[in-house]
Amino acid sequence: MGVRRCEVVADRGQSAAIRVVRASGAAAIADPDEWDDAPHYLGFFNSYLSTPEIPVAGSAANTLALFFDSSWRPEGFDDGAPNWPVGPNGEQINNQTAVITAQWDGGAPVEVLRWDSRSGGEFYKDHMPNDAAIVALQNPGGAQKLVLKFGLLEAANDWWWAIDNVTVGQPPMMTAIIGRGNGFTARIVQGLGRTVVDNSVTAKLDGQTVTVTTTRPANDLELDELEVSHDQSPKIFPPDSVHQVELSYRTGDGRTVVDTGSFIAPGYSAVRANPFALTVTITEPDYFTVDQSKGVQLALNGNAITASSVTRQDPNQWIVRYAFATPPPSGSEHSLKVTFTTTTAQVVEQTLTFRIPAYVTIPPALGTAIGTGSKPGMRWYTHQLAAGRPGGNNLPATEAQLRGEYGESIHDPTFEVSGGYFEVPYVNFEQAAGTAGNFRWDSTVPGQDVPDDFIPGIPGLTGGNDNIAAQARTFIEFPAVGVYGMTVNSDDGFQVSTGNATNPTYLVLGEWNAGRGAADSEFYFQIEKPGVYFFRLLYFEGGSGASVEWFTFNAAGTRALVNGTQTGALKAYEQRTVPEPELPVATPTIAVARQGATAVITYTGVLQGAELVQGPYADVAGATSPYTVPAGTTPARFYRTRQ
Repeated sequence: MGVRRCEVVADRGQSAAIRVVRASGAAAIADPDEWDDAPHYLGFFNSYLSTPEIPVAGSAANTLALFFDSSWRPEGFDDGAPNWPVGPNGEQINNQTAVITAQWDGGAPVEVLRWDSRSGGEFYKDHMPNDAAIVALQNPGGAQKLVLKFGLLEAANDWWWAIDNVTVGQPPMMTAIIGRGNGFTARIVQGLGRTVVDNSVTAKLDGQTVTVTTTRPANDLELDELEVSHDQSPKIFPPDSVHQVELSYRTGDGRTVVDTGSFIAPGYSAVRANPFALTVTITEPDYFTVDQSKGVQLALNGNAITASSVTRQDPNQWIVRYAFATPPPSGSEHSLKVTFTTTTAQVVEQTLTFRIPAYVTIPPALGTAIGTGSKPGMRWYTHQLAAGRPGGNNLPATEAQLRGEYGESIHDPTFEVSGGYFEVPYVNFEQAAGTAGNFRWDSTVPGQDVPDDFIPGIPGLTGGNDNIAAQARTFIEFPAVGVYGMTVNSDDGFQVSTGNATNPTYLVLGEWNAGRGAADSEFYFQIEKPGVYFFRLLYFEGGSGASVEWFTFNAAGTRALVNGTQTGALKAYEQRTVPEPELPVATPTIAVARQGATAVITYTGVLQGAELVQGPYADVAGATSPYTVPAGTTPARFYRTRQ
């Protein structure tokens, strides 16, 4: 029987702590920690992934095995009420558990593997970040088809399980091919008492016989592997080209096995773009060097362009930049061909695609004339709770907290002015006036050596730094038409919107609706009429670190705090000297998209909900677009929008 490989392509989002060294291509990652950072049903994380039907006809009974590479970190018995199910005596019962079942010809699933997080228990599996497993499947004689089901169960705010290179066959069997630009390495796994005869491996690459070397690598795995490698240096495969490999070898039990597989040659160039410019990064591997004298050529949408700059950044990286004469359309897609020459005279071409980030146009009617701002600065409002906000660490709950729906604030109001707000020149805060983000006292970037200040009103009256909801309200003066880039660096989330003083969220420009460590979120918008526009920054923090900074950046990437002293900083004011403009009347829109166990409602106007399709409908308190609700709940709930 031939080997059946199943490339796993599902990905639930990767925690920064996960590093799967043995993975190749796409990997499947079940990450309860990431899941818990987003809105979800109450209860444990239970996630499943099934393979397509795997043909196994002709396999003798009890000869098949399952192989997979694995990264596993267990956690259990540390999450309790009120957020998680508990035992009959209130004990914590989360037990991150991995299971695999095999289903033969549509019969009852049979469990073939179980790991859990109960230290000292029968199924306990210790932390193994880069592991591999081979499992005897005990296949029945005459079986025709197999379906494998992988599950991560009973997890709360726990760690992860990642798998890749899932292979079913009779050992020994080829389980992975790792392609390089100058060759490949294939792995043959031995097991269940079956081995490869030494010096019996031959190989073909794209139908042509090639020379290979075989080694038995030393590793910490409970696994017997044979690595088969081919090196064709200095020749390089074209980037992203597909290649076929055939391995033939003899086994210790007298069989001749022919395994086939394919790999995609790597690329060396990557592109990222914003409305101002595109940046190409060329990374040199250890088997070639870019010939600097030949330069780098670019073709955008089939037309040759000249790079603004080509510089070496690291010992093995080149950075190529090109500035757009005018911003490309919002969300537009483009192709870019990158060409360079190696020092061994090989021309390397790679065609990349990229999309310009979407940016919105702020209606000119929202602006008032240049010079209508008064009293430089911003008004900052802080609300703090003694315990976590009941609605969670998200934007709707933050709005509810600011409205006082979760109780009185315990922030320190000492420096508030009449009206219950703090007057601040700009937003560059860290809970202990330490260092966070881009603007900090120890920055070596010109203009960014700005010390962080305390978050106004924090620490609160009881000394805590957590459970913060805040907003900055200001009027920003935009001196010219064009596309602007803006960034909020936050720990945890934020939302930036524009409108007028009575409807501050008329148009949402950027947001991060979850917890995170201090990180940048970039967004863009277009100004069609110079003037003064109302802006609002909403900020929230749950626990641990807390920081936020608000700035713009230009085509060269230079940053300036909103109302800062840096060159190009936009002026901001506490007040406007003319009446607030009327908001444009727009026809409300609504769209719904399914994301796992939730439905995401994107809308304009005011969101309303009802238990019956015919109503009565009522405004959804605190709702902002996009609005996330559990999907498939009973009874059903219906939504619409109004002006």
